Amino acid sequence: MIQLTDVHKTFTVKDKRTHLKKRIEAVRGISLTVKPGEIYGLLGPNGAGKSTTLRMIAGLMQADQGQIQVCGIDTLEKPEKARSVVGYLSTDLNVYGRFTPRELLRLFGEFQGVDAKVAERRGLHLLEKLQLLDFADVKMEGFSSGQKQKVSIARALLHDPKVVIFDEPTTGLDVLTAKTVLDLLRVMRAEGRSVIVSTHVMPLVDEICDRVGIIFDGELHGDAPPKQILETWNAKTLDEVFFQLAARSAAEV
Repeated sequence: MIQLTDVHKTFTVKDKRTHLKKRIEAVRGISLTVKPGEIYGLLGPNGAGKSTTLRMIAGLMQADQGQIQVCGIDTLEKPEKARSVVGYLSTDLNVYGRFTPRELLRLFGEFQGVDAKVAERRGLHLLEKLQLLDFADVKMEGFSSGQKQKVSIARALLHDPKVVIFDEPTTGLDVLTAKTVLDLLRVMRAEGRSVIVSTHVMPLVDEICDRVGIIFDGELHGDAPPKQILETWNAKTLDEVFFQLAARSAAEV
């Protein structure tokens, strides 16, 4: 279970032109719930507050106001315990080039307190699922972005998390491997995990997401099944909903 209640986050930045500091409200009062066995699509343009929201859920950033709970654990009161039940895939594909996937997963297993034999077994199983087992003992310095993405996915799932947050999971993947990732997401849903997926690939949203929320200017819109959102906004695609939100925002400026 993932639950956000009236979450706010503000940043102080320096204006490049005037060099004066100003405050930006990145997230403004977001509330949402992702139940076990549900895939929630969190959408939004760059700079809308989407990645900030995901980082706060993952315990990598603290909210200024409001409450975030994962599996009943308050991320502010018990951040380490909360992080232990979350698997987070970010858009940062950095891996240790001198390591092999097997070595990297073994190391992260130690970080997460997973028994070495269990980590080895889980890691190889995930690499097989992601069609990377043949490269388990190859140093990653020459890996493609798609191969790095696969290793990052395996790393995020190694400790068998109950909550999964995938930010652009199909980036850099070919069509067949992207399908493998989607099948993996479906398996996690069937296993009763709470899953949040952030993506710009709208067909993916229609295919796997039970509910969708759209973040625009730090606020959440929709929070409903994809078909219901289209009906509410009288739109044929989610892209059209984005355009309508953008037009509304421009009119309010």
